[in-house]
Amino acid sequence: MNSLISPKFAGRVLTALAAISGLFFTAGCGSGSTGLATPNNDGYSASSLNGTYVLAVSGTDITTTLASNTIAFFAIAGTITTDGNGHITAGSVDINDQNLAAPGVFTAQAVSASTYTVSQDGRGKATLPTPVGTFGFDFVLTSSSHGLITRFDNNGTGSGTLDLQGSASQSSLTSLAFSLSGVDYTLSTSSLASLGAVGAVTLNSSGTVTSGTEDFNDDTSSPQTSLTGLPISAGSVSLTSSTGGTASLTTSASFGTQTFDVWVIDSTHLKLIETDNSGFALAGDAFTEQTGFTAGTLVFTLGGADASQIPVVTGGFATTDANGNLSGGTEDFDDFNTTNVLPGTVTFVATSTTSVNAPGRYQITTNGFSNGVNTNLAFAAYPSSGGILLLEDDNAGSLQGTAYAQTATSFAASAGYGLNLSGSNPNGEVDDIAQFNAGNPGTSTSTVANLTGVLDENNLGILSPDAQFSGLYVPDSPATGRGSIAVPTISTQLGALDLEYYVASDSTIVFIEADGVQVATGIIELQSSSSSAAAAQSHMSLVRSVARSSRAAVKVHAK
Repeated sequence: MNSLISPKFAGRVLTALAAISGLFFTAGCGSGSTGLATPNNDGYSASSLNGTYVLAVSGTDITTTLASNTIAFFAIAGTITTDGNGHITAGSVDINDQNLAAPGVFTAQAVSASTYTVSQDGRGKATLPTPVGTFGFDFVLTSSSHGLITRFDNNGTGSGTLDLQGSASQSSLTSLAFSLSGVDYTLSTSSLASLGAVGAVTLNSSGTVTSGTEDFNDDTSSPQTSLTGLPISAGSVSLTSSTGGTASLTTSASFGTQTFDVWVIDSTHLKLIETDNSGFALAGDAFTEQTGFTAGTLVFTLGGADASQIPVVTGGFATTDANGNLSGGTEDFDDFNTTNVLPGTVTFVATSTTSVNAPGRYQITTNGFSNGVNTNLAFAAYPSSGGILLLEDDNAGSLQGTAYAQTATSFAASAGYGLNLSGSNPNGEVDDIAQFNAGNPGTSTSTVANLTGVLDENNLGILSPDAQFSGLYVPDSPATGRGSIAVPTISTQLGALDLEYYVASDSTIVFIEADGVQVATGIIELQSSSSSAAAAQSHMSLVRSVARSSRAAVKVHAK
């Protein structure tokens, strides 16, 4: 095991999904670079955030209401209304946080009047006062309709999204695929376990589930085969208005009936947060279900843990046909349970079969796919408008994430980007938000920085705001969309960042961090002009990392 891993850290695992961002730049910047960030002046201001937005964030809470220095999973989902002049005028959110006062689930919490700021480069700050606590957030806008967001206060950390709210009708929700991540609290008080779920449902005109399937991966022990491909025997996704509603899912698993609040982004994308206070806490996304894969190249990232519950992340490419049979795949991974924790390119192939009585579910069996400890991993896969939703369903770990059809292979030069990273290091969960400008691509011999920006980091309550950085991104040659990003020096807890990135489209890049000290997944999104309606919402599944640990053993550090 890596000598940097403390027993406290060994108990903390990621359930990262695919696609929130991060950013980092290279060693050996030459004399042509000042090493300082030049903020992008794209004309963003408080007026760029004007309307009602769906806010969804999940991560780790360290509020000390229950006991000193304890941590817990938390999720927040709801809406806020902004006036374009720096004021949050209204809002209503659900909060699932066992570290707050009993019962730990608080629905329809009114957001008191508050303020926000937006700088010229699209980075901003906001405060959300609620009856059960006040939460600070940092964010970066990629348009007036979409942004990436992190919790930024001393009582917890997490990552998520901010989307201008649209509407949906009940009749528009005919079939949905979903990806949820969180924790299982039904253990002794000394530990928690990561919990992931993926599935799909078909709905009638009233929102009742007429058929459906769900897969679970529960880290209370090795994943159980009995949690694979379970029929959803009852349930619903019912809108009570054009902007929200409720959902329920019942399977034969020990989870009973899960109930959720639903927040509408548009008719193809919903946010869900569990509200039943059953000892389980899940949050995530539902998208329009698709019937198959898009033939061509897939880009993927996954995060979670190996069979020893040690954090691991993996990312790469694969070639697929319409039935999900993969060929020519390569992956990079970082697993703290291995002696070589830096990325290594691994080749793999996979076969896919459609599950009986589960339209839209595919069982992917790989040959060679690795988490650093075990190989030939297997996954349940559900195609959706947010990507191919993936969950490991063997006994070798708990990876969760998303694959996307690749439509581009390069950064846009001379452009601004927003980024979010979510992961884990020896201090616990880490979340970064940043804005940067990208120049022309570098080569293996380049020494002059081609990326500059500003990053805010929250490492389990240790805040590192306004960290300027410069670095270098170098695409692979020949160009496949894969490349490296490195930051040799930055004022964060670890002091440097190294990424392997994978271009999914001309506006979206996903990545993993793989430097032997911190593991993370993330997303980088192209910024449009502040007034542009383009890139209105992110129709991508973003599985957030969740730090797990022994509640009794974790020491919360303070600056």
